[in-house]
Amino acid sequence: MTISDEQEMELFETTSETKRVAIGVILAALYAVLAVVPLSAFIGAASIISFAICIAPIIGIILGPLRGFVFGLIGGILAAMILMVMPFNLYVVMPTVILGPAVSGLFIGLSVRRTTKIGNFRIPGPLITALYLLLIVSLFLIPRMDAWIFMTPYFLAVLVALCLQIVGIEFDLDKKGAYKYLQILPFTFLGAMLDHSMMAMGSVYLLGLDAGLFITIFPLMVIERTIATIVGSIVGFVVLTVLRSELN
Repeated sequence: MTISDEQEMELFETTSETKRVAIGVILAALYAVLAVVPLSAFIGAASIISFAICIAPIIGIILGPLRGFVFGLIGGILAAMILMVMPFNLYVVMPTVILGPAVSGLFIGLSVRRTTKIGNFRIPGPLITALYLLLIVSLFLIPRMDAWIFMTPYFLAVLVALCLQIVGIEFDLDKKGAYKYLQILPFTFLGAMLDHSMMAMGSVYLLGLDAGLFITIFPLMVIERTIATIVGSIVGFVVLTVLRSELN
C-alpha cells in the first residue's frame, strides 16, 4: 500500500467518523425534543411516557453499542435539561431515567449483530442483552413479586433477544421483500423495553410504587410499548433509508 493509499484511507475513516458523530448529535437532540411530546401517562404515577421512546432504538441501530451509549446518554441529559422548565420533571424524581436511552443504545447496538467485536474480543450481543433484561426482571421481582404480570413484556423481550442470538437474525437494509421492512420490529421492541427498564427500576427503588399500581397500569404499558414499537419501526426505517448513503 502506497503513502497516497494510506492517506486516502485515513481521510475516508475520518470522514465516516465525522458523519456518525454528526448523526449522533442529531439523534440525541431529536430524542430530547420528543421527550416533551407525550405518548401517554402512567395512571397515578405522575410520569409521562414520551415519543422519545421511539428514537432510542434507532440510536443503537445506526451508531452501534459504544456510540449508541454515549449519544443516548447525551440525549437523556438534554431531555432532562429541556424538561427542567416543566412543573413536573420526571428526571429529577427518577434520575435513572437519564440512563434509559444510553442503555437502549448500548444493547440495541449489540443486538443488531450476532457477535460484536470490542477490542480484541467478540461478544454475543443478543445474549448479553437477554442477560441484562433478566437482571432487570430479577431486581423488579425481588421487592414486587406480587406484580409479576408487569414483567411479562420483559420476559418476551428476553425471548426476542435469545432468538436473535440463536437464529442469527441480523439487521440488513439490503434484504429484499417484506422482510426488509419487518426486520426492524424486534429491535424497536427491544429498544422500547430497554429504554424504560431504568424507569422500572426507579419506580420500585426510588418512588416505591405499590404492586397494585403496577397491575393497574399494566394494560396501558402494553399499549404504550406496542405503539412505540410500531411508530419506532416506521420512523426508524425512514431515518435509516434517508441516511443510508451517509452510513456507507
